[in-house]
Amino acid sequence: MDSLSFEEGAELDPLSAVGLNLSFDSDAPWTPKVDAGEGETIFVNAEGTCTAQYWQEVFEATADDDETASDEFLATLSGATEEEMEEFASTGHFALTTGVDGEPADGDVQNRILLWTTDEDAVLLAARVFANLDYKASQMSNAYSMELLCSTGTVPEDVVDSLDEVASIIVTEPGD
Repeated sequence: MDSLSFEEGAELDPLSAVGLNLSFDSDAPWTPKVDAGEGETIFVNAEGTCTAQYWQEVFEATADDDETASDEFLATLSGATEEEMEEFASTGHFALTTGVDGEPADGDVQNRILLWTTDEDAVLLAARVFANLDYKASQMSNAYSMELLCSTGTVPEDVVDSLDEVASIIVTEPGD
């Protein structure tokens, strides 16, 4: 598997194992702060201007396609209205890792993103839901999100791709 678009997500075996794969490589451009609250890991960039935090959970979407379910999840996380989602949401990506050994792939997992600014921060919120997964039978999460907070003056879009080295979505289909 070289990439995982929203459409390709519908073709995954419902019992595929999908999860979040975090790297704690000391050579990576982001430094982990393990257990930075509620058992989660927060990554800090080398300049100390951005933090990134990832979550995986079960989300019971009403939509049955990945893109619409991801928009629904992103709206729930951000508090965005349907009109705001239509106007401001765009397509981004998480890095893809495949197989039991977690071999990096050259492709991406499509996600949906929202960007906004506050007086102090610029925020990029990304989400992906795998609507076709039978998360009840597989006991796996089906929803993944990432919040990237950057201090004023740092543009999240300029640093988000460097997170591919520390976090990815790992996909293992039955029989892999």
